[in-house]
Amino acid sequence: MENMTVARVKGESTRQKSVLSNLHTPWNTHPFIFRLPTEMLEDIFIRCASDHHYKHDGRPIWAAPSWVNVSYVCHHWRHVALNCPTLWTYLFITSRRWREALLARSRQASLKIRGNLLALPDESRWLKMVETVMDHVERIQELRLKLPASYTTHQILSKLSSRAPRLQNLKIMVADSSSEWPSLLFDGDPPALHTLELSDCAVPLSSFKLNALTTLALHDVPVRFRQNIEEFLAALGCMQDLEDLYLYNALNSGTGFLSSAVFEYKNKIELPHLSCLLISAPLSTTVALLSCINFPLDTKTCLTCGLESSSFSDNYALLCSVLTQRYSVDEDQALSSPTILSLVIHVTYGSREVKLTFSESKIDCMDSVNQLWIPNSLLRINLVLEENDANRIIGNICCSMPLSNVQNLLVINPPFSPAFWRRMLGHIQDVRYIKLTSGNMPDLSVLSHTDLTALENEQNRTGVTGDQGQDRVLAPRLEDLVLECITFLSEGDSDQEEPAITRNCLFDALSTRPAQGHLTMTECWMSDSDDGLDLGLVWGECNVRVVYERVHSSEEEDSIDLEHDGSDLEHSDDTVY
Repeated sequence: MENMTVARVKGESTRQKSVLSNLHTPWNTHPFIFRLPTEMLEDIFIRCASDHHYKHDGRPIWAAPSWVNVSYVCHHWRHVALNCPTLWTYLFITSRRWREALLARSRQASLKIRGNLLALPDESRWLKMVETVMDHVERIQELRLKLPASYTTHQILSKLSSRAPRLQNLKIMVADSSSEWPSLLFDGDPPALHTLELSDCAVPLSSFKLNALTTLALHDVPVRFRQNIEEFLAALGCMQDLEDLYLYNALNSGTGFLSSAVFEYKNKIELPHLSCLLISAPLSTTVALLSCINFPLDTKTCLTCGLESSSFSDNYALLCSVLTQRYSVDEDQALSSPTILSLVIHVTYGSREVKLTFSESKIDCMDSVNQLWIPNSLLRINLVLEENDANRIIGNICCSMPLSNVQNLLVINPPFSPAFWRRMLGHIQDVRYIKLTSGNMPDLSVLSHTDLTALENEQNRTGVTGDQGQDRVLAPRLEDLVLECITFLSEGDSDQEEPAITRNCLFDALSTRPAQGHLTMTECWMSDSDDGLDLGLVWGECNVRVVYERVHSSEEEDSIDLEHDGSDLEHSDDTVY
């Protein structure tokens, strides 16, 4: 009797569960989340898988990622997930069961593979998956691999000899630069390949066709495998659709090429769609590439020029010549060509590094100066200079660019002489805003209205002539001069060849200017010789705002805010500790 009761209870329990399940099924059709169209659900699932796939950036995952749980929510979601082949093309697991399940569920959809074999505890486990997947190379759409210095690298690379008609994105980094590559990659013809990124490896570009390529990135090619300029240009000539070109320590020195007859008669390679160009190479290589490539004026360009001992001055002269030819436009092109509104000069003491940024937007702070791409920057040049060459070379490069429309000038660590400033301000006559930050105060006596003799002597020496007349003044439209973290020297620095520049020197220069303007000084260190300054001489009969901190020998800091309109002078003295 007792057993019969247990049987009835179990039967009733089963029946009740069935009733509840039958009730839940129609109930699940009422919430909005369960009434989404199948196509929308598939798109959501794929986005979850894609975000997880790229977020992990190829790091090994030893368990199924969280997005797989969408197939366990309900019968409807599971049906949608299992019938969406694209969802299972993001390969993520190493176990044999999951590997077979992924390949089966993805059916014939294109595969996206990311694998990082570097420093794995069980390299053979990951290798088995990679080898299995590489057997389906004809289905691979995206392949991103980080390979170690071991026997596995050759095993994987040997799989790359098969044809890959769907391959669009190939990114490979190899820790072992001596790895042997197949003589013919992808049977020499990956017709859909548009992105190629290679790091620390020597893939021969001539081993397969690159006609459809839109992005080429070569990073840290082993020295013994680097191509010379002529070989690279031959390969580049086939990439007419190229949009992004990144060359970082990828090519040999171009010194020999620049002195060869081939360079003199080399036809320029047309890259009409190029939008971003980054070159980090010896100076001669940079000059050779710029001389042999023709690309749009608005291409965002970043050049890092390594120092070369031979033909140093000649190569910099060639660089200036190339920049002049590239950015100088005639009247017909002036309306459609980009306009440079800001110039940033950043000098790094000790390393002799200089960064020049020419931007189409107004830049008045240094927050983004250290970024690779400053917003709207047209050209970025990073230089490594020899001793005592900063003034001359920076001046030559800047004056080779069309800067007549520059309104903002930002200089970081400005160790420049009056001759430099005469030349720069004579070239950017429309400048409205100058900011100097982090360094010693340069000699800005050239801002004086009476400093015409030195300017004329400089023009006569350089052969550059300008408008003559008593009303001529450098930077006549200057409205704001901002000094931030600048030190005024009461004694010159003989090692840096810097004269003694006090606050009085600056005010004396500004006091003779005919135009009105504003001066702002923030966190500047003043010399003791600035005591008793007559603020009535500041910048003529105009409104002047001066905010500065003065450091006494007792390390007490005074903050003073001054307003001067030529008649009334208001003081407010607040001590800041």
